Amino acid sequence: MGYTTTPALVLHRTRYSDRYSIVHLYSREIGYVGTLVPETSSRKNAVREHLRPLAEVEITLSLSPQRDLARIQEVHSLHPRHAVHTDPAKGAQAIFLSEFLYRILSTTQTPDEELYDYISSSLVLWEGLSRGVANFHLCFLLTLLPYFGIAPDLPDDEARGCGYCFSLQEQCYLPHREAYCLSPEETQHLPLFLRMSYYTMHGFAYSRQQRGVILDYLLDYYRLHLHSFPQLKCLPILRQLGQSAERETR
Repeated sequence: MGYTTTPALVLHRTRYSDRYSIVHLYSREIGYVGTLVPETSSRKNAVREHLRPLAEVEITLSLSPQRDLARIQEVHSLHPRHAVHTDPAKGAQAIFLSEFLYRILSTTQTPDEELYDYISSSLVLWEGLSRGVANFHLCFLLTLLPYFGIAPDLPDDEARGCGYCFSLQEQCYLPHREAYCLSPEETQHLPLFLRMSYYTMHGFAYSRQQRGVILDYLLDYYRLHLHSFPQLKCLPILRQLGQSAERETR
């Protein structure tokens, strides 16, 4: 049995039994890890308060080759996410981001400090955002692509302006629209979208419907190029919340 202390992002909580939950973490030092957390007693409840989805903590884990799940010895909050409770737009995005990160990182067995640091710094920026909030999840998914080695490589040709369609699957321009292709009009706007950053996203004046279309394309792209990435269950909830609690902050 060994002990490891590491920064970690809280991804998801799964009910394991009447007495325990599994809290899924992505840590800087050891990558993805599942931890068994008791549901009862005042001390354990204090621990649970630190382990809300998207929170960043410093955690000491007890690891054993004989156990699939780690045990928490100590936990301290590094970056709680207060804005998700006060900002409806961020609250809706938090539901999406926590499931997205859980699904994509739970298959990542090896630690990746560069990936961890990028996600951590992105969420810290998100917590403090006052404009561009509505586009954050799009920009986050876009800028995360290189860390998984699947950033699109746009062909350097003139087909984009000749009514061609960009194929998400083949990463090339096609003369006719097929499955997983952008429309000719969407293809014309693709190079501009790919230049979006956290510092420019407030200038992309998308409607709620346009953001929904872009999000669907991004998730299709992840599924096409990361075959273990599944459909997300939270999308209907995200869209419903977006209709009732959307806040354009640019």
